[in-house]
Amino acid sequence: MLPKIIAVYPGSLAEELELEPGDELLTINGQPIRDIVDLQFALAGEELEVVVKKANGEEWEIAVDKDYDELLGAEFEHPTIDRIHLCHNKCVFCFVDQIPKNMRKTLNMRDDDYRLSFLHGNFVTLTNLKPAELERIAALKMSPLNISVHTTNPELREKMLGNKRAGQILDQIRFLADNGIEMNTQIVLCPGWNDGVELDRTIEELAEFYPAVRTLSVVPVGLTEHREGLVDLRPCTGEEAATMTEQLLVWQDRLREKLGANFVHAADEFYVIGKRTVPPAKYYDEFAQIENGVGMIRTFLDEFSRLDSEIPDRLASLRKVAVVTGMSAKDVIMDRVERLKQVSGLEVDVYPIVNEFYGSQVTVTGLVCGRDIVKQLRHQIHAQELILPDVMLKEDSDVFLDDYTLERVQEEVGVPVRVVPTTAGGLIYGALGKTNRLPRRKRYESTLDKASSSLY
Repeated sequence: MLPKIIAVYPGSLAEELELEPGDELLTINGQPIRDIVDLQFALAGEELEVVVKKANGEEWEIAVDKDYDELLGAEFEHPTIDRIHLCHNKCVFCFVDQIPKNMRKTLNMRDDDYRLSFLHGNFVTLTNLKPAELERIAALKMSPLNISVHTTNPELREKMLGNKRAGQILDQIRFLADNGIEMNTQIVLCPGWNDGVELDRTIEELAEFYPAVRTLSVVPVGLTEHREGLVDLRPCTGEEAATMTEQLLVWQDRLREKLGANFVHAADEFYVIGKRTVPPAKYYDEFAQIENGVGMIRTFLDEFSRLDSEIPDRLASLRKVAVVTGMSAKDVIMDRVERLKQVSGLEVDVYPIVNEFYGSQVTVTGLVCGRDIVKQLRHQIHAQELILPDVMLKEDSDVFLDDYTLERVQEEVGVPVRVVPTTAGGLIYGALGKTNRLPRRKRYESTLDKASSSLY
């Protein structure tokens, strides 16, 4: 499949090359462009000879000089240029199997593409990887990769992932490590499956690959109310979450002495479930897995403390705002909002949203849907603005997971909405009326990734 352009960004290199929607990119400096990886490596040069097949069938050869880090500035039919590699696993905990029908296509797609892991940080299982693709990762030094391991027990991994190739994971990791590929790994913890002694085994065996395996995160299984006909799973209890975080502390003490790093980390949600205080920043090994819900609370709290001096004593005129958040983050947000309430002339109310769309067991902010905000807040808000964290919205548009638009939510709730970064600064400056949404890192949309990211 030739890379067909569907959009050209204004002021971009693609616009300078006079590329247009419908054009097909053939080669750059003689290198055929098969996928996004070929394109990224081809664009590393500063002098390019680009061959393009125009929509009318003509072939153009164009020479151009560019800055070293300048991107093409064109959008293709698929995020990987060719088609995304799909997942053929049948994971017992698969979130895609648990979402309501008729969701938008990208949310129903089971992607397991190593290129999305390299470029956008998505987690992949490696079970759908061909030997030639593993060799390509090594040859091109596509590092770091984010890998969903879940367990290093071959038989258990085959059972959990529903794939007979899943038991090869340690051999695959060893190959990548031997070829200089850095990896971040994760475990989706399913009580009664890969916890307890199985968790001990996985930590021990992955730690042997440090520093090639840089980090290991443990995140809670995400379970919705749409599990008809699926394997019987349950969420962690508060006691189990507390026990697991203590289990990781024992491992961290051992590994810190051996490796000089804590290596394994619990997702924030475990501290919420287990009613435990999140650790200090030094616990998190430079927050390598913050986008996987590991360390978000700590960075939020520390950032809020740093910005405290910028909070004024009073406002010139009365300002009333309402803050929306998920259930997991409500205590953290409410606690910080108490500080904002000390500002004379500022009134702030917090509205935690129960996730009725996916089910009340789904508590993370990133999975809050527009219809639940509307249902629970319609005619309830007496404020000038509704403060909404941007993690609830699709990356490149104002659309919630359930396809409710921001405009619709604003209209039906009856209050203007201010979208802010999902940070302490976003909360503070949003409440004060000083910020709107900032650009976020581009990432291929995946419900699976949003399900494993936690909190506000």
